[in-house]
Amino acid sequence: MPKRSQYTIVFSWMILIFLMAGCASSSPVVDYNPGFSMKALHTFSVSESQGSNIDPLNSERIHKAITANLLAKGYRSTAPGGEDFIAHYDVYVVQDVPSNFSFGFGVGTYGSHGGGSVGTSVTPTSDNVEIRIDMYDPKSGKIFWSTKVVKTIPDFDSPQSRESFWNSIIYKLLEKFPHAS
Repeated sequence: MPKRSQYTIVFSWMILIFLMAGCASSSPVVDYNPGFSMKALHTFSVSESQGSNIDPLNSERIHKAITANLLAKGYRSTAPGGEDFIAHYDVYVVQDVPSNFSFGFGVGTYGSHGGGSVGTSVTPTSDNVEIRIDMYDPKSGKIFWSTKVVKTIPDFDSPQSRESFWNSIIYKLLEKFPHAS
């Protein structure tokens, strides 16, 4: 294989890897207090932060998704005031976040032969959402488990696609939260 073809193949793979890395979604970050015993936790309630800037329909979808996930883990939902822990969520939507994508291609010189380059920069925008869920003890007011993630909000074509989006995010956020004892 000629050297130029080898460079072309290597360069193509590098571009592909770069593009795939740029499109990768972020994974949830989980933090917890290892000294807090969760064995006595059986009931929960869900609350939203006053600082959230998400619309009421999506807030309701998030609330339902958190409740469904905790019920599936064996916890029981109860009215505020009688819970063992509170799942408190905060949602912050950032609009028109630039992606700073650029592409370039270049050719070098060899002996008396020359080449040129082509480059472009595209700055599309999208909306990002940061969602955080803190589990805290209502008696002490201290957080014992926390998770958060930042995602790009896709263009939705229906209320069902919105619900599916939020359900998948909440599932991933609560995936590592332990089941009830």
